[in-house]
Amino acid sequence: MTESDNEPRWSSDRRAYEVWFLTMHDPATGQGYWIRSTLHVPVEGPPYAGAWFARFDRSDPTRNFGVHRRFDAGYGVGRGGLGADAGFQVHAGDTVMRSGHAQGRLEGAGHHVSWSLDWPTGQPTHRLLPDWMYRGSAIPTKPFSPNPDTRVSGTVGVDGDVAVLSDVPAQQGHLYGTRHAERWAWAHCADFDDEEGIVQALTAQGRRGPYLAPYVTSVGVKWDGRWIRLTKVSKRRDFGLGTWRVDVGNRRYRLAGRIEAPVAALLRTGYEDPDGTPRYCHNSEVASCRLALFERKAGGFEEVALFDSRGTTHAEWAGRTPAEAVEREHVEV
Repeated sequence: MTESDNEPRWSSDRRAYEVWFLTMHDPATGQGYWIRSTLHVPVEGPPYAGAWFARFDRSDPTRNFGVHRRFDAGYGVGRGGLGADAGFQVHAGDTVMRSGHAQGRLEGAGHHVSWSLDWPTGQPTHRLLPDWMYRGSAIPTKPFSPNPDTRVSGTVGVDGDVAVLSDVPAQQGHLYGTRHAERWAWAHCADFDDEEGIVQALTAQGRRGPYLAPYVTSVGVKWDGRWIRLTKVSKRRDFGLGTWRVDVGNRRYRLAGRIEAPVAALLRTGYEDPDGTPRYCHNSEVASCRLALFERKAGGFEEVALFDSRGTTHAEWAGRTPAEAVEREHVEV
């Protein structure tokens, strides 16, 4: 599956939400960007769309900011073309995101931003969770990474300064569902210091009726030309604000290390379930990680790869309460 996993599942006659997002990091400037298109069908009230933008500066966190706008009208979503693998297209106001392209502009909260970006599509989708969890209603939100390791080119304008991007590392994701997880941490990186590979990680706690479920951790590592899936279920939470201790394995492989971001590098963003229940996501596109991959050999586990990223990891930490330590937040304009 490739762009077919980007096709919209949205329907205005049932409560749900749907998200397409693009994250990237420019090695030339040390800046990271997060662009997001959303559709929301609340339990009460009419559907609406959203356009989101954030800029992160590794060298000067005071320049980090995020803006978004809600659109009660002037939006639409559909397939991106003809054929069996048409992908998607969603527009809201002056913004559009479709398979391989994002373009738009937003103004407010003292900022004027614009972007026009292109990326190649067609690589196999990476599913962040085990396949069985995508069947039926096993989980309330289904996350996909249709383009887990692509390269973005184009321009991003911020307050009159235009950054020209050329083949910068990026990934594009899609998710849809009826309820967010209670708490989660997510990370992605495909730009390491001395190792070729991709790490895509998710740990989340759900709810079943009045009961909290255990944390399900699923990590995909693309190394030596193949994906390695590592999972575990635990009652213990392995993450806190800006930190995540990773230790997950199977009979053949083990991945251990840390994913982290300083609090100053985080932006706080408010989400809502269709029933109005809030979630708070603390996001950074300039996070770091140091993860060692071990493979079982004749004498035991041996380290075979070290995924070291300094400021090139995309990561987020989310839950039911906002972190007051994170001073900067996405502003609705």
